[in-house]
Amino acid sequence: MNGSRHRPIRRVLLIFPPTRLHREGVKQAMPPMGAASLAAIIRDRCEVAILDAVAEGFDHERPSTHGFFVYGLPMEDIYRRIRSFAPDLVGMTCLYSSVFPVVAEICGVSKRAAPDALTIAGGTHPSFLPEQCLAEVPELDMIALGEGEPVILDLLDALNNGRDPSSVDGLAYRTETGIRVNPKTKFVDDLDTLPLPARDLLPMERYQEIGVPHLLVTSRRRFATVITSRGCPARCTFCSSWRFWGSRYRARSAEHVLAELEHLVAAYGIREVQFEDDNITLNPRRFRALLDGMIQRRLDLSWSTPNGIALWAMDRDTILRMKAAGCYEVTLAFESGCQDVLDTIVQKPLNLAKAAPLVRDIQTAGIRTSSFFIVGFPGETLDQMRQTFALPRKLGLTYAWFFIANPLPGTELYEVCRRNGYLREGFDFVNNSFSRCNIKTDAWEPRDVERLAHREFLKFNFYNLARHPRTLLQRYRSMMGNPRLVGEIIRGLVHRNIRGRYPAN
Repeated sequence: MNGSRHRPIRRVLLIFPPTRLHREGVKQAMPPMGAASLAAIIRDRCEVAILDAVAEGFDHERPSTHGFFVYGLPMEDIYRRIRSFAPDLVGMTCLYSSVFPVVAEICGVSKRAAPDALTIAGGTHPSFLPEQCLAEVPELDMIALGEGEPVILDLLDALNNGRDPSSVDGLAYRTETGIRVNPKTKFVDDLDTLPLPARDLLPMERYQEIGVPHLLVTSRRRFATVITSRGCPARCTFCSSWRFWGSRYRARSAEHVLAELEHLVAAYGIREVQFEDDNITLNPRRFRALLDGMIQRRLDLSWSTPNGIALWAMDRDTILRMKAAGCYEVTLAFESGCQDVLDTIVQKPLNLAKAAPLVRDIQTAGIRTSSFFIVGFPGETLDQMRQTFALPRKLGLTYAWFFIANPLPGTELYEVCRRNGYLREGFDFVNNSFSRCNIKTDAWEPRDVERLAHREFLKFNFYNLARHPRTLLQRYRSMMGNPRLVGEIIRGLVHRNIRGRYPAN
């Protein structure tokens, strides 16, 4: 971009790129809410379209490097779509670091299909590594840092009025003398001022057809994703979300969320909602008002929290309201089963002693309990990891996911590993996978952690199937009629234990 004037932005194409996934992962297709929110806020200023390359090309796969593969529309199809729409600006979402190589490809495709169009990327990876990303990809003109709505509005205002982009808050771009990064200071103070996501620009029926949602499970087939808040007050060392959203928590009002739920039911026949907040329960009064509204309006929605929910903000009364409002499963983000690891390494404000009775209340209410755990932190011992593996059995949790700690851009965990030389040789953010250990300490070898996590994942689920067959079969009942989903789960399990068809080169 080089800081020069550009033609007015009249047409914007927002692309959710094909996903680059480790062979042990399971493909998923969910509406890209970030792109839908950006489209909604600029559609009265320009013509805007969304290309969800994952949903439209879900069954197309190609091998990638380092044990990854890519699924989504082929690049030649993306080229044709860009050329046909003839945008002035192409925006791309980089949801994970592993996807950045695909974003780089699309930048090159975009410059061939629409040579005069500007390219811009957003998401955690480019937000925390703007100089590196711009230096690596000459076809990438700009990066929107953090929350995208204020950036895109300021950028359109500047370019359409002939102003230099130096005035755009939270924008990184190339100038004649190098790369400039404008600090990020603007965030949306009142989320109720944002319009509802532009779902009418998404292939909503395609998500129902694919039927592979977040964490793979729904109780009803017609589902949608909803986000009611942004940010988290916790400062967990492995997570960058709190920094990305401006180091503070903001929530939409219960009335604003209820209006969205009513719209989903009326416009799309939605029967189930997945709340994807980092912490939907944090403001108890707002959360109870949302639950009461769902009950009083008789929305008849089933719902779950696949992105995790914090136990410390819950009580028995709230749990009973959740059940009455249609909640059938919550994902509990424990992270560790060892209190010392939580306190001194993860720095998560969770008291395991207080969590246990709340888990019992959730289960007594008839709500299933999925859970997240992470092992392999620097300073963690193998014995402490074994405490983590024991906790879901001790609590009788319905399902447990065991991930391996990996340094992500913008996290304290990465800084600790970098300062102390803990990064595995050849470490690269874009080849991070939560099934592979990229940390090496004197206490254990990376392969020891991998074997332990993979073995315990299988052990726990076979143990639970034997102990609670009815509950587990009920959880997976919705999968049985979806051969695509069953095939994905089998493929992921196989690759956890044997070398896959995509070579780790």
